[in-house]
Amino acid sequence: MNTFELNYFSISGFNHICNEGEKHVKVLPYLSIVQVTEGSYEIALENNKVELIEEGGFFIAPAGVKQTIIHHVNNATGKMSARWLFVDVSVNRRHKIDHLYKFPLSITGELKRKLNDLFNGLFTVQSDLKKYAYCYDILDFVTANAMPISQKTNPSIHKAFTYLMTHYNTNITIKTLAQIANMSESNFYTAFKKQYACSPISYLNHYRLSLAANILLNDDKHINEIAYSVGINDPLYFSKLFKKIFGLSPRDYKQTYTTLD
Repeated sequence: MNTFELNYFSISGFNHICNEGEKHVKVLPYLSIVQVTEGSYEIALENNKVELIEEGGFFIAPAGVKQTIIHHVNNATGKMSARWLFVDVSVNRRHKIDHLYKFPLSITGELKRKLNDLFNGLFTVQSDLKKYAYCYDILDFVTANAMPISQKTNPSIHKAFTYLMTHYNTNITIKTLAQIANMSESNFYTAFKKQYACSPISYLNHYRLSLAANILLNDDKHINEIAYSVGINDPLYFSKLFKKIFGLSPRDYKQTYTTLD
């Protein structure tokens, strides 16, 4: 019997904002379960087909996977609202849940209604213990509707990938990652891009900025401090890169995407 351990969870969202056509490209360290409660999303994982998540629907994105998201407002209100759950879960204290299950990208129909009820409970209950209980209920629900997988990855690339994910706030170069993988820089670059659909440095930058975006919405740290904390030591470059990926400056992003209480 598998043992599931909830290492971390976070719930948040935004309410009734005007962000039609806004595009975000992000990589998160958590399994993301996201519901659009007003408006709709277009979502693609890595370079796969784009799916439309209609109002009330959910999408599920594994940790460490590039998400390309386009926001669409409700035609009647001209606004959009969404809420989400981020979780980090270990299975048998050895594997990440994302490595053992292939989750459906979208949740619709009767399954959507059941997951909506669980989300309503999670977002309204006050007790921390009950929040944990709802998280486990949600995990039970999504894994019951997922396909078990046997992940076939290049162990050398996976070793470098793990290093990237755990040392993102340090100075990481292609040379360093290639040495960890015990490969030439050119072979490592090609193998990494084949597996993760983007270059190592592009992946690293998206990962750093996705973490920074989450901090912006949930912390009062100064933008410079956030930049340093995710491994970007030039605040001007950080702001430029952030705007390129999220379409807004860090300050405007924080003002626009007000988190839920």
